[in-house]
Amino acid sequence: MTLRHLKIFLAVYETGSTTGAAEELLIAQPSVSVALKELEEHYGVRVFERMAKRLYVTEAGQELYQYARHLVSLFEETEDAMKSLGTSGTLRVGSSVTIGNYFLPGYIRAFREEYPQIRVRATVENTDTIENLLLENGIDVGLVEGQVHSPFLVQLPYRKDSLVMICSTEHPYASYESIVPEVLAAEDMLLREKGSAVRELFDIRMAGTGLEIEPVWESVSSHALIRAVKENMGISVLPYYLVEEDIRRGEVKAVAVEGMDFTREFSIVYHRNKYHSRAFDAFVRICGGGVEKKAEKR
Repeated sequence: MTLRHLKIFLAVYETGSTTGAAEELLIAQPSVSVALKELEEHYGVRVFERMAKRLYVTEAGQELYQYARHLVSLFEETEDAMKSLGTSGTLRVGSSVTIGNYFLPGYIRAFREEYPQIRVRATVENTDTIENLLLENGIDVGLVEGQVHSPFLVQLPYRKDSLVMICSTEHPYASYESIVPEVLAAEDMLLREKGSAVRELFDIRMAGTGLEIEPVWESVSSHALIRAVKENMGISVLPYYLVEEDIRRGEVKAVAVEGMDFTREFSIVYHRNKYHSRAFDAFVRICGGGVEKKAEKR
């Protein structure tokens, strides 16, 4: 089995056909078919099912994809590292929204002070997107507020956070210290989108009380939701860090939800097959302070 076989397999997987793979790799289509046959014979498994002139990835193919993607990426990283010794490199960081808005700039600034020659490329998305980018080797390390679900990822919690329910100072709840969760079902809820860590935690907590909340407004922008709350368009549940200043200035009111534990953990996440460069380990240390020691033991 060679690197060429794995590259051909990846091209077929990602384009969905041997013809597409041949065009992408600039090789003959029969060469692609031969390489796939050799790969399947080598491992003794089918990686694609061929039905009605279409290819369908098997469970073995899904498993192989994770290893092949990172083996090929590791080879490419090795090539880049050896060819660029003494020059600048790139660390690709992904972050979910709260961390990206409030903490990531400080992490990157501290990292640049130690590694000024390393360029940091940052992506801020919801947790589901960060997980997918890690699995596809689109980023090197992720910082997320929720749980990732793939067994191919290592997740290291490094700090706690909490959500808080907020309403306008003109809303009837502004005079309350707390409310029962059941009343939320009758309210206009302004929530983050499905796939975000904030929404996932809120939905899980509501489901624990037998409630399913349908928001009147979903948004990828927490700041848009905060503005809508200030205009008394509804109530929202958002990370405390995002609304702390608004609460302190008296622009919104925080109200406790009885019996609800909205605490959560921020985590550093990376692929279990990821090569740990010195820059990678330094960034993990800066973000988490000591969690890299746990990573080394895994």
